[in-house]
Amino acid sequence: MPELDAVTLAVIAGALESAIREMTLTMKRTAMSPVLAIGNDFSNAIFDGQPNMVLQGQDQPVHLGAMIFATKGVAKYFGDDLHPGDVIYHNDPMTGGSHLQDMTLYKPIFFEDELMFWAVNRGHMDETGGPVAGGYNPLAEEIWAEGLRISPVKIHHRGKRRQDVIDLMATNFRTRRQWLGDLGAQLAAVTIAERRLMHILERYGVDTVRACMGILLDRAEARMRAEISEMPDGEYFGATMIEDDGHGSGDLELGATVKIDGDEIHVKLHAPPSTRSYINSYPDNTKGGIYLGIITFVDPAIPHNEGMYRPVSFDLGPPGTIVNAREPAACSMSTSTPYDHIAEAIRIALAKAMPERAGGGWAKIAQDVFTGIDPRNGDHYAYLSHLIWGGGGAFWGQDGEPAVGPLEVAGAAMTGSVEIIEHMVPLHVARYQFDPDSASSGRWRGGWGTIVEIGPVDHTTQVNFLGDGMKFPPPSMLGAASPHNTRRVYRKYLIGPDGSETMRLHTVRKVSPDHYLEIHCAGGGGVGNPFERDPQAVLADVRSGLLTVETAREEYGVVIDLETISIDEETTAALRER
Repeated sequence: MPELDAVTLAVIAGALESAIREMTLTMKRTAMSPVLAIGNDFSNAIFDGQPNMVLQGQDQPVHLGAMIFATKGVAKYFGDDLHPGDVIYHNDPMTGGSHLQDMTLYKPIFFEDELMFWAVNRGHMDETGGPVAGGYNPLAEEIWAEGLRISPVKIHHRGKRRQDVIDLMATNFRTRRQWLGDLGAQLAAVTIAERRLMHILERYGVDTVRACMGILLDRAEARMRAEISEMPDGEYFGATMIEDDGHGSGDLELGATVKIDGDEIHVKLHAPPSTRSYINSYPDNTKGGIYLGIITFVDPAIPHNEGMYRPVSFDLGPPGTIVNAREPAACSMSTSTPYDHIAEAIRIALAKAMPERAGGGWAKIAQDVFTGIDPRNGDHYAYLSHLIWGGGGAFWGQDGEPAVGPLEVAGAAMTGSVEIIEHMVPLHVARYQFDPDSASSGRWRGGWGTIVEIGPVDHTTQVNFLGDGMKFPPPSMLGAASPHNTRRVYRKYLIGPDGSETMRLHTVRKVSPDHYLEIHCAGGGGVGNPFERDPQAVLADVRSGLLTVETAREEYGVVIDLETISIDEETTAALRER
């Protein structure tokens, strides 16, 4: 292995980061479906030839952890049958996928006949085929009811496009034109990465680049081990609740035992048996949830490559549970439920070891998928509404962020511009605002949820109501409060000429153009005793209109003089002393 000076190492590492950023920009500018072009629901990564993830984009955590295992699985599947110009496509959870909506494109990159890199893009597609449009099927009891499963398949072979394979897949999707456009965007992203990586190899040579990648992985591992070594040894348990899946399973508890031992962490999951619904997670998706729960407790400056995960091991429990699913378990909700419950249980456990790094729970996903035929052009459309985002959890020393979505996207999925959404899909957004009192209280409060009013224009749309979060509010930590009032959970109403109807999760409904949905999204969980919150911060929230005077008094012990909209110091002091 050649000696590497610090400057060369920094330049090559920077060039790899630039390649990732170009992949992201290419996707944003060329994708056709709203879920990618507006929501940024895609992720990019660069692997070495082994393949080990050397660099990931600042994208969706729910994609990136599982992508490590998926890429290894694809490489093993093809073995020596890999060639310059090959492009592979895949989404099957049995071979490293997450749920069928996350379709991944892999491009092996050769230099002087040696496999040196993999450029990988995973994108959430707006359609998978199957009996219910839009990918999510709340009625599914088996994976075959969720759409087209794609085992690893070459869509380009030695540089030649395999149109027959692409047509086979496109024929199964209602939104054929959008899917083909998104596939083109994925291909453009990995192609631009290939060009940049080839430039690096041509300039510095195989040995230098390979040595650089090895150092980047080893450094991340060393920093992660040093971080874990500072954590108190011991076993810590955390648990969280999954709401009834609509198939009679009832509420389910999911637990995690986290063992810290020197410079290593071991996680054991405790989960109920698989359900006959869409909330089961196949193993590689579950592993990504474990990684996410852990990295929220370590220094964010540690490089997020495969090296940082080397000190982490896990036990998923016996096969056939909701976190270690086996065929034919349905799984289209798996990247949310139970994915972020896995991460949440680990976070609750680690908060007992390191309370100074504790974080409140993030609002779960209780999203809606709108599908139908656009009356403006006759095309099928599907829209996974990223407008319907709840608030993020607080951290020790920091309030939660508003409307950032669930933990599994960690703020990387965008809500987008209302005007652009209305241009792309035949829906009208009549109201979009923060929901007062939706954040759980604490010394540092959670982030606000939103209120969304949305309905179809000149046609009847089908809506899939899916997710979690209408019963249990996000957990708060270290004395913070998550009172079970209706503003801390999701609420959905279908409103029409004859009144309103409360919507339930895990259902599919037609919504006509004389109706619209009113959706109230949950806020995030808090951290710390709310009576220790700075009264001026409470007053600022009241003045913003996002905290009511009643909640300020009841949950924070801060009394507001309604005439001057200022703090009644004497009454506040007396109330807080009780």
